[in-house]
Amino acid sequence: MEVLRGYNSNRGEFEIEYDNDAEQVLAEMEFKDTDTEAEREMKLQVLRGYGKKLNERKRRKEFILERNLLCPDPFEKFLSPEELQICEQYKVFMRFHSKEEHEELLQTAIREHRLAKRIKDLKEARIAGCVTSDEAYQFIEQKRTKEAEQGNCKESGQIGTSGKTESFPSTKDAPPAIQAITKTLEEWDISDFEGAELLSESEIKLCNEIRMLPPIFLNITRIMQLEISKGRVTKKSDAYPLFKFSPSKIDRIYDMLVEKGVVQA
Repeated sequence: MEVLRGYNSNRGEFEIEYDNDAEQVLAEMEFKDTDTEAEREMKLQVLRGYGKKLNERKRRKEFILERNLLCPDPFEKFLSPEELQICEQYKVFMRFHSKEEHEELLQTAIREHRLAKRIKDLKEARIAGCVTSDEAYQFIEQKRTKEAEQGNCKESGQIGTSGKTESFPSTKDAPPAIQAITKTLEEWDISDFEGAELLSESEIKLCNEIRMLPPIFLNITRIMQLEISKGRVTKKSDAYPLFKFSPSKIDRIYDMLVEKGVVQA
């Protein structure tokens, strides 16, 4: 079992104990027959103070051993850096809880963090145009892949404050792997998504720009063309209530239909 450095298990001592210099106050002190009553009482007070420090040192050591704080926590082994930081923030409350209570607190805090993150991801997926769970999962998975690639680039020192690779001023001259990562980070590519084969190049380009999945785009254009043919949609704002998307995205799709001649400008 891995044990943190600084503790001698054979002697049951730390290399640096709590209040490590506590013994220094006793180094030069001695009781003499010539001591006055006041001097003797003062020295006894020093001894009592030293005894309290030893008791506190013992209490802290027992707490560390009882909570097994010398070894890496198995609970933290599979946590993300964000989740590890949350656990670190809660350690200050450990002394107020039993071991079981603190473990329950950490589990609850991590569960809450993951739920909040999940809700945030699903909201972003909805904004991006996802309406089914499968579409949302695809969007979230793609987002996590991009974040992981971006994190790997930052760790290798290849990404600067702009979020683009610094090692290669022009991605045109960069190795294929760097070009692929840069493209992934800067673009939202739906070419490999289901339904992309039904779109033209201009439609794929539009979906990438407004970050919309092909099935969603196809459904919106179908409904919009139907409503236009019935005379219910004659301008951009007429289409806003039909869809739960930002007006800017609906505007772009409407403009595309105008260019195609479906709508009379």
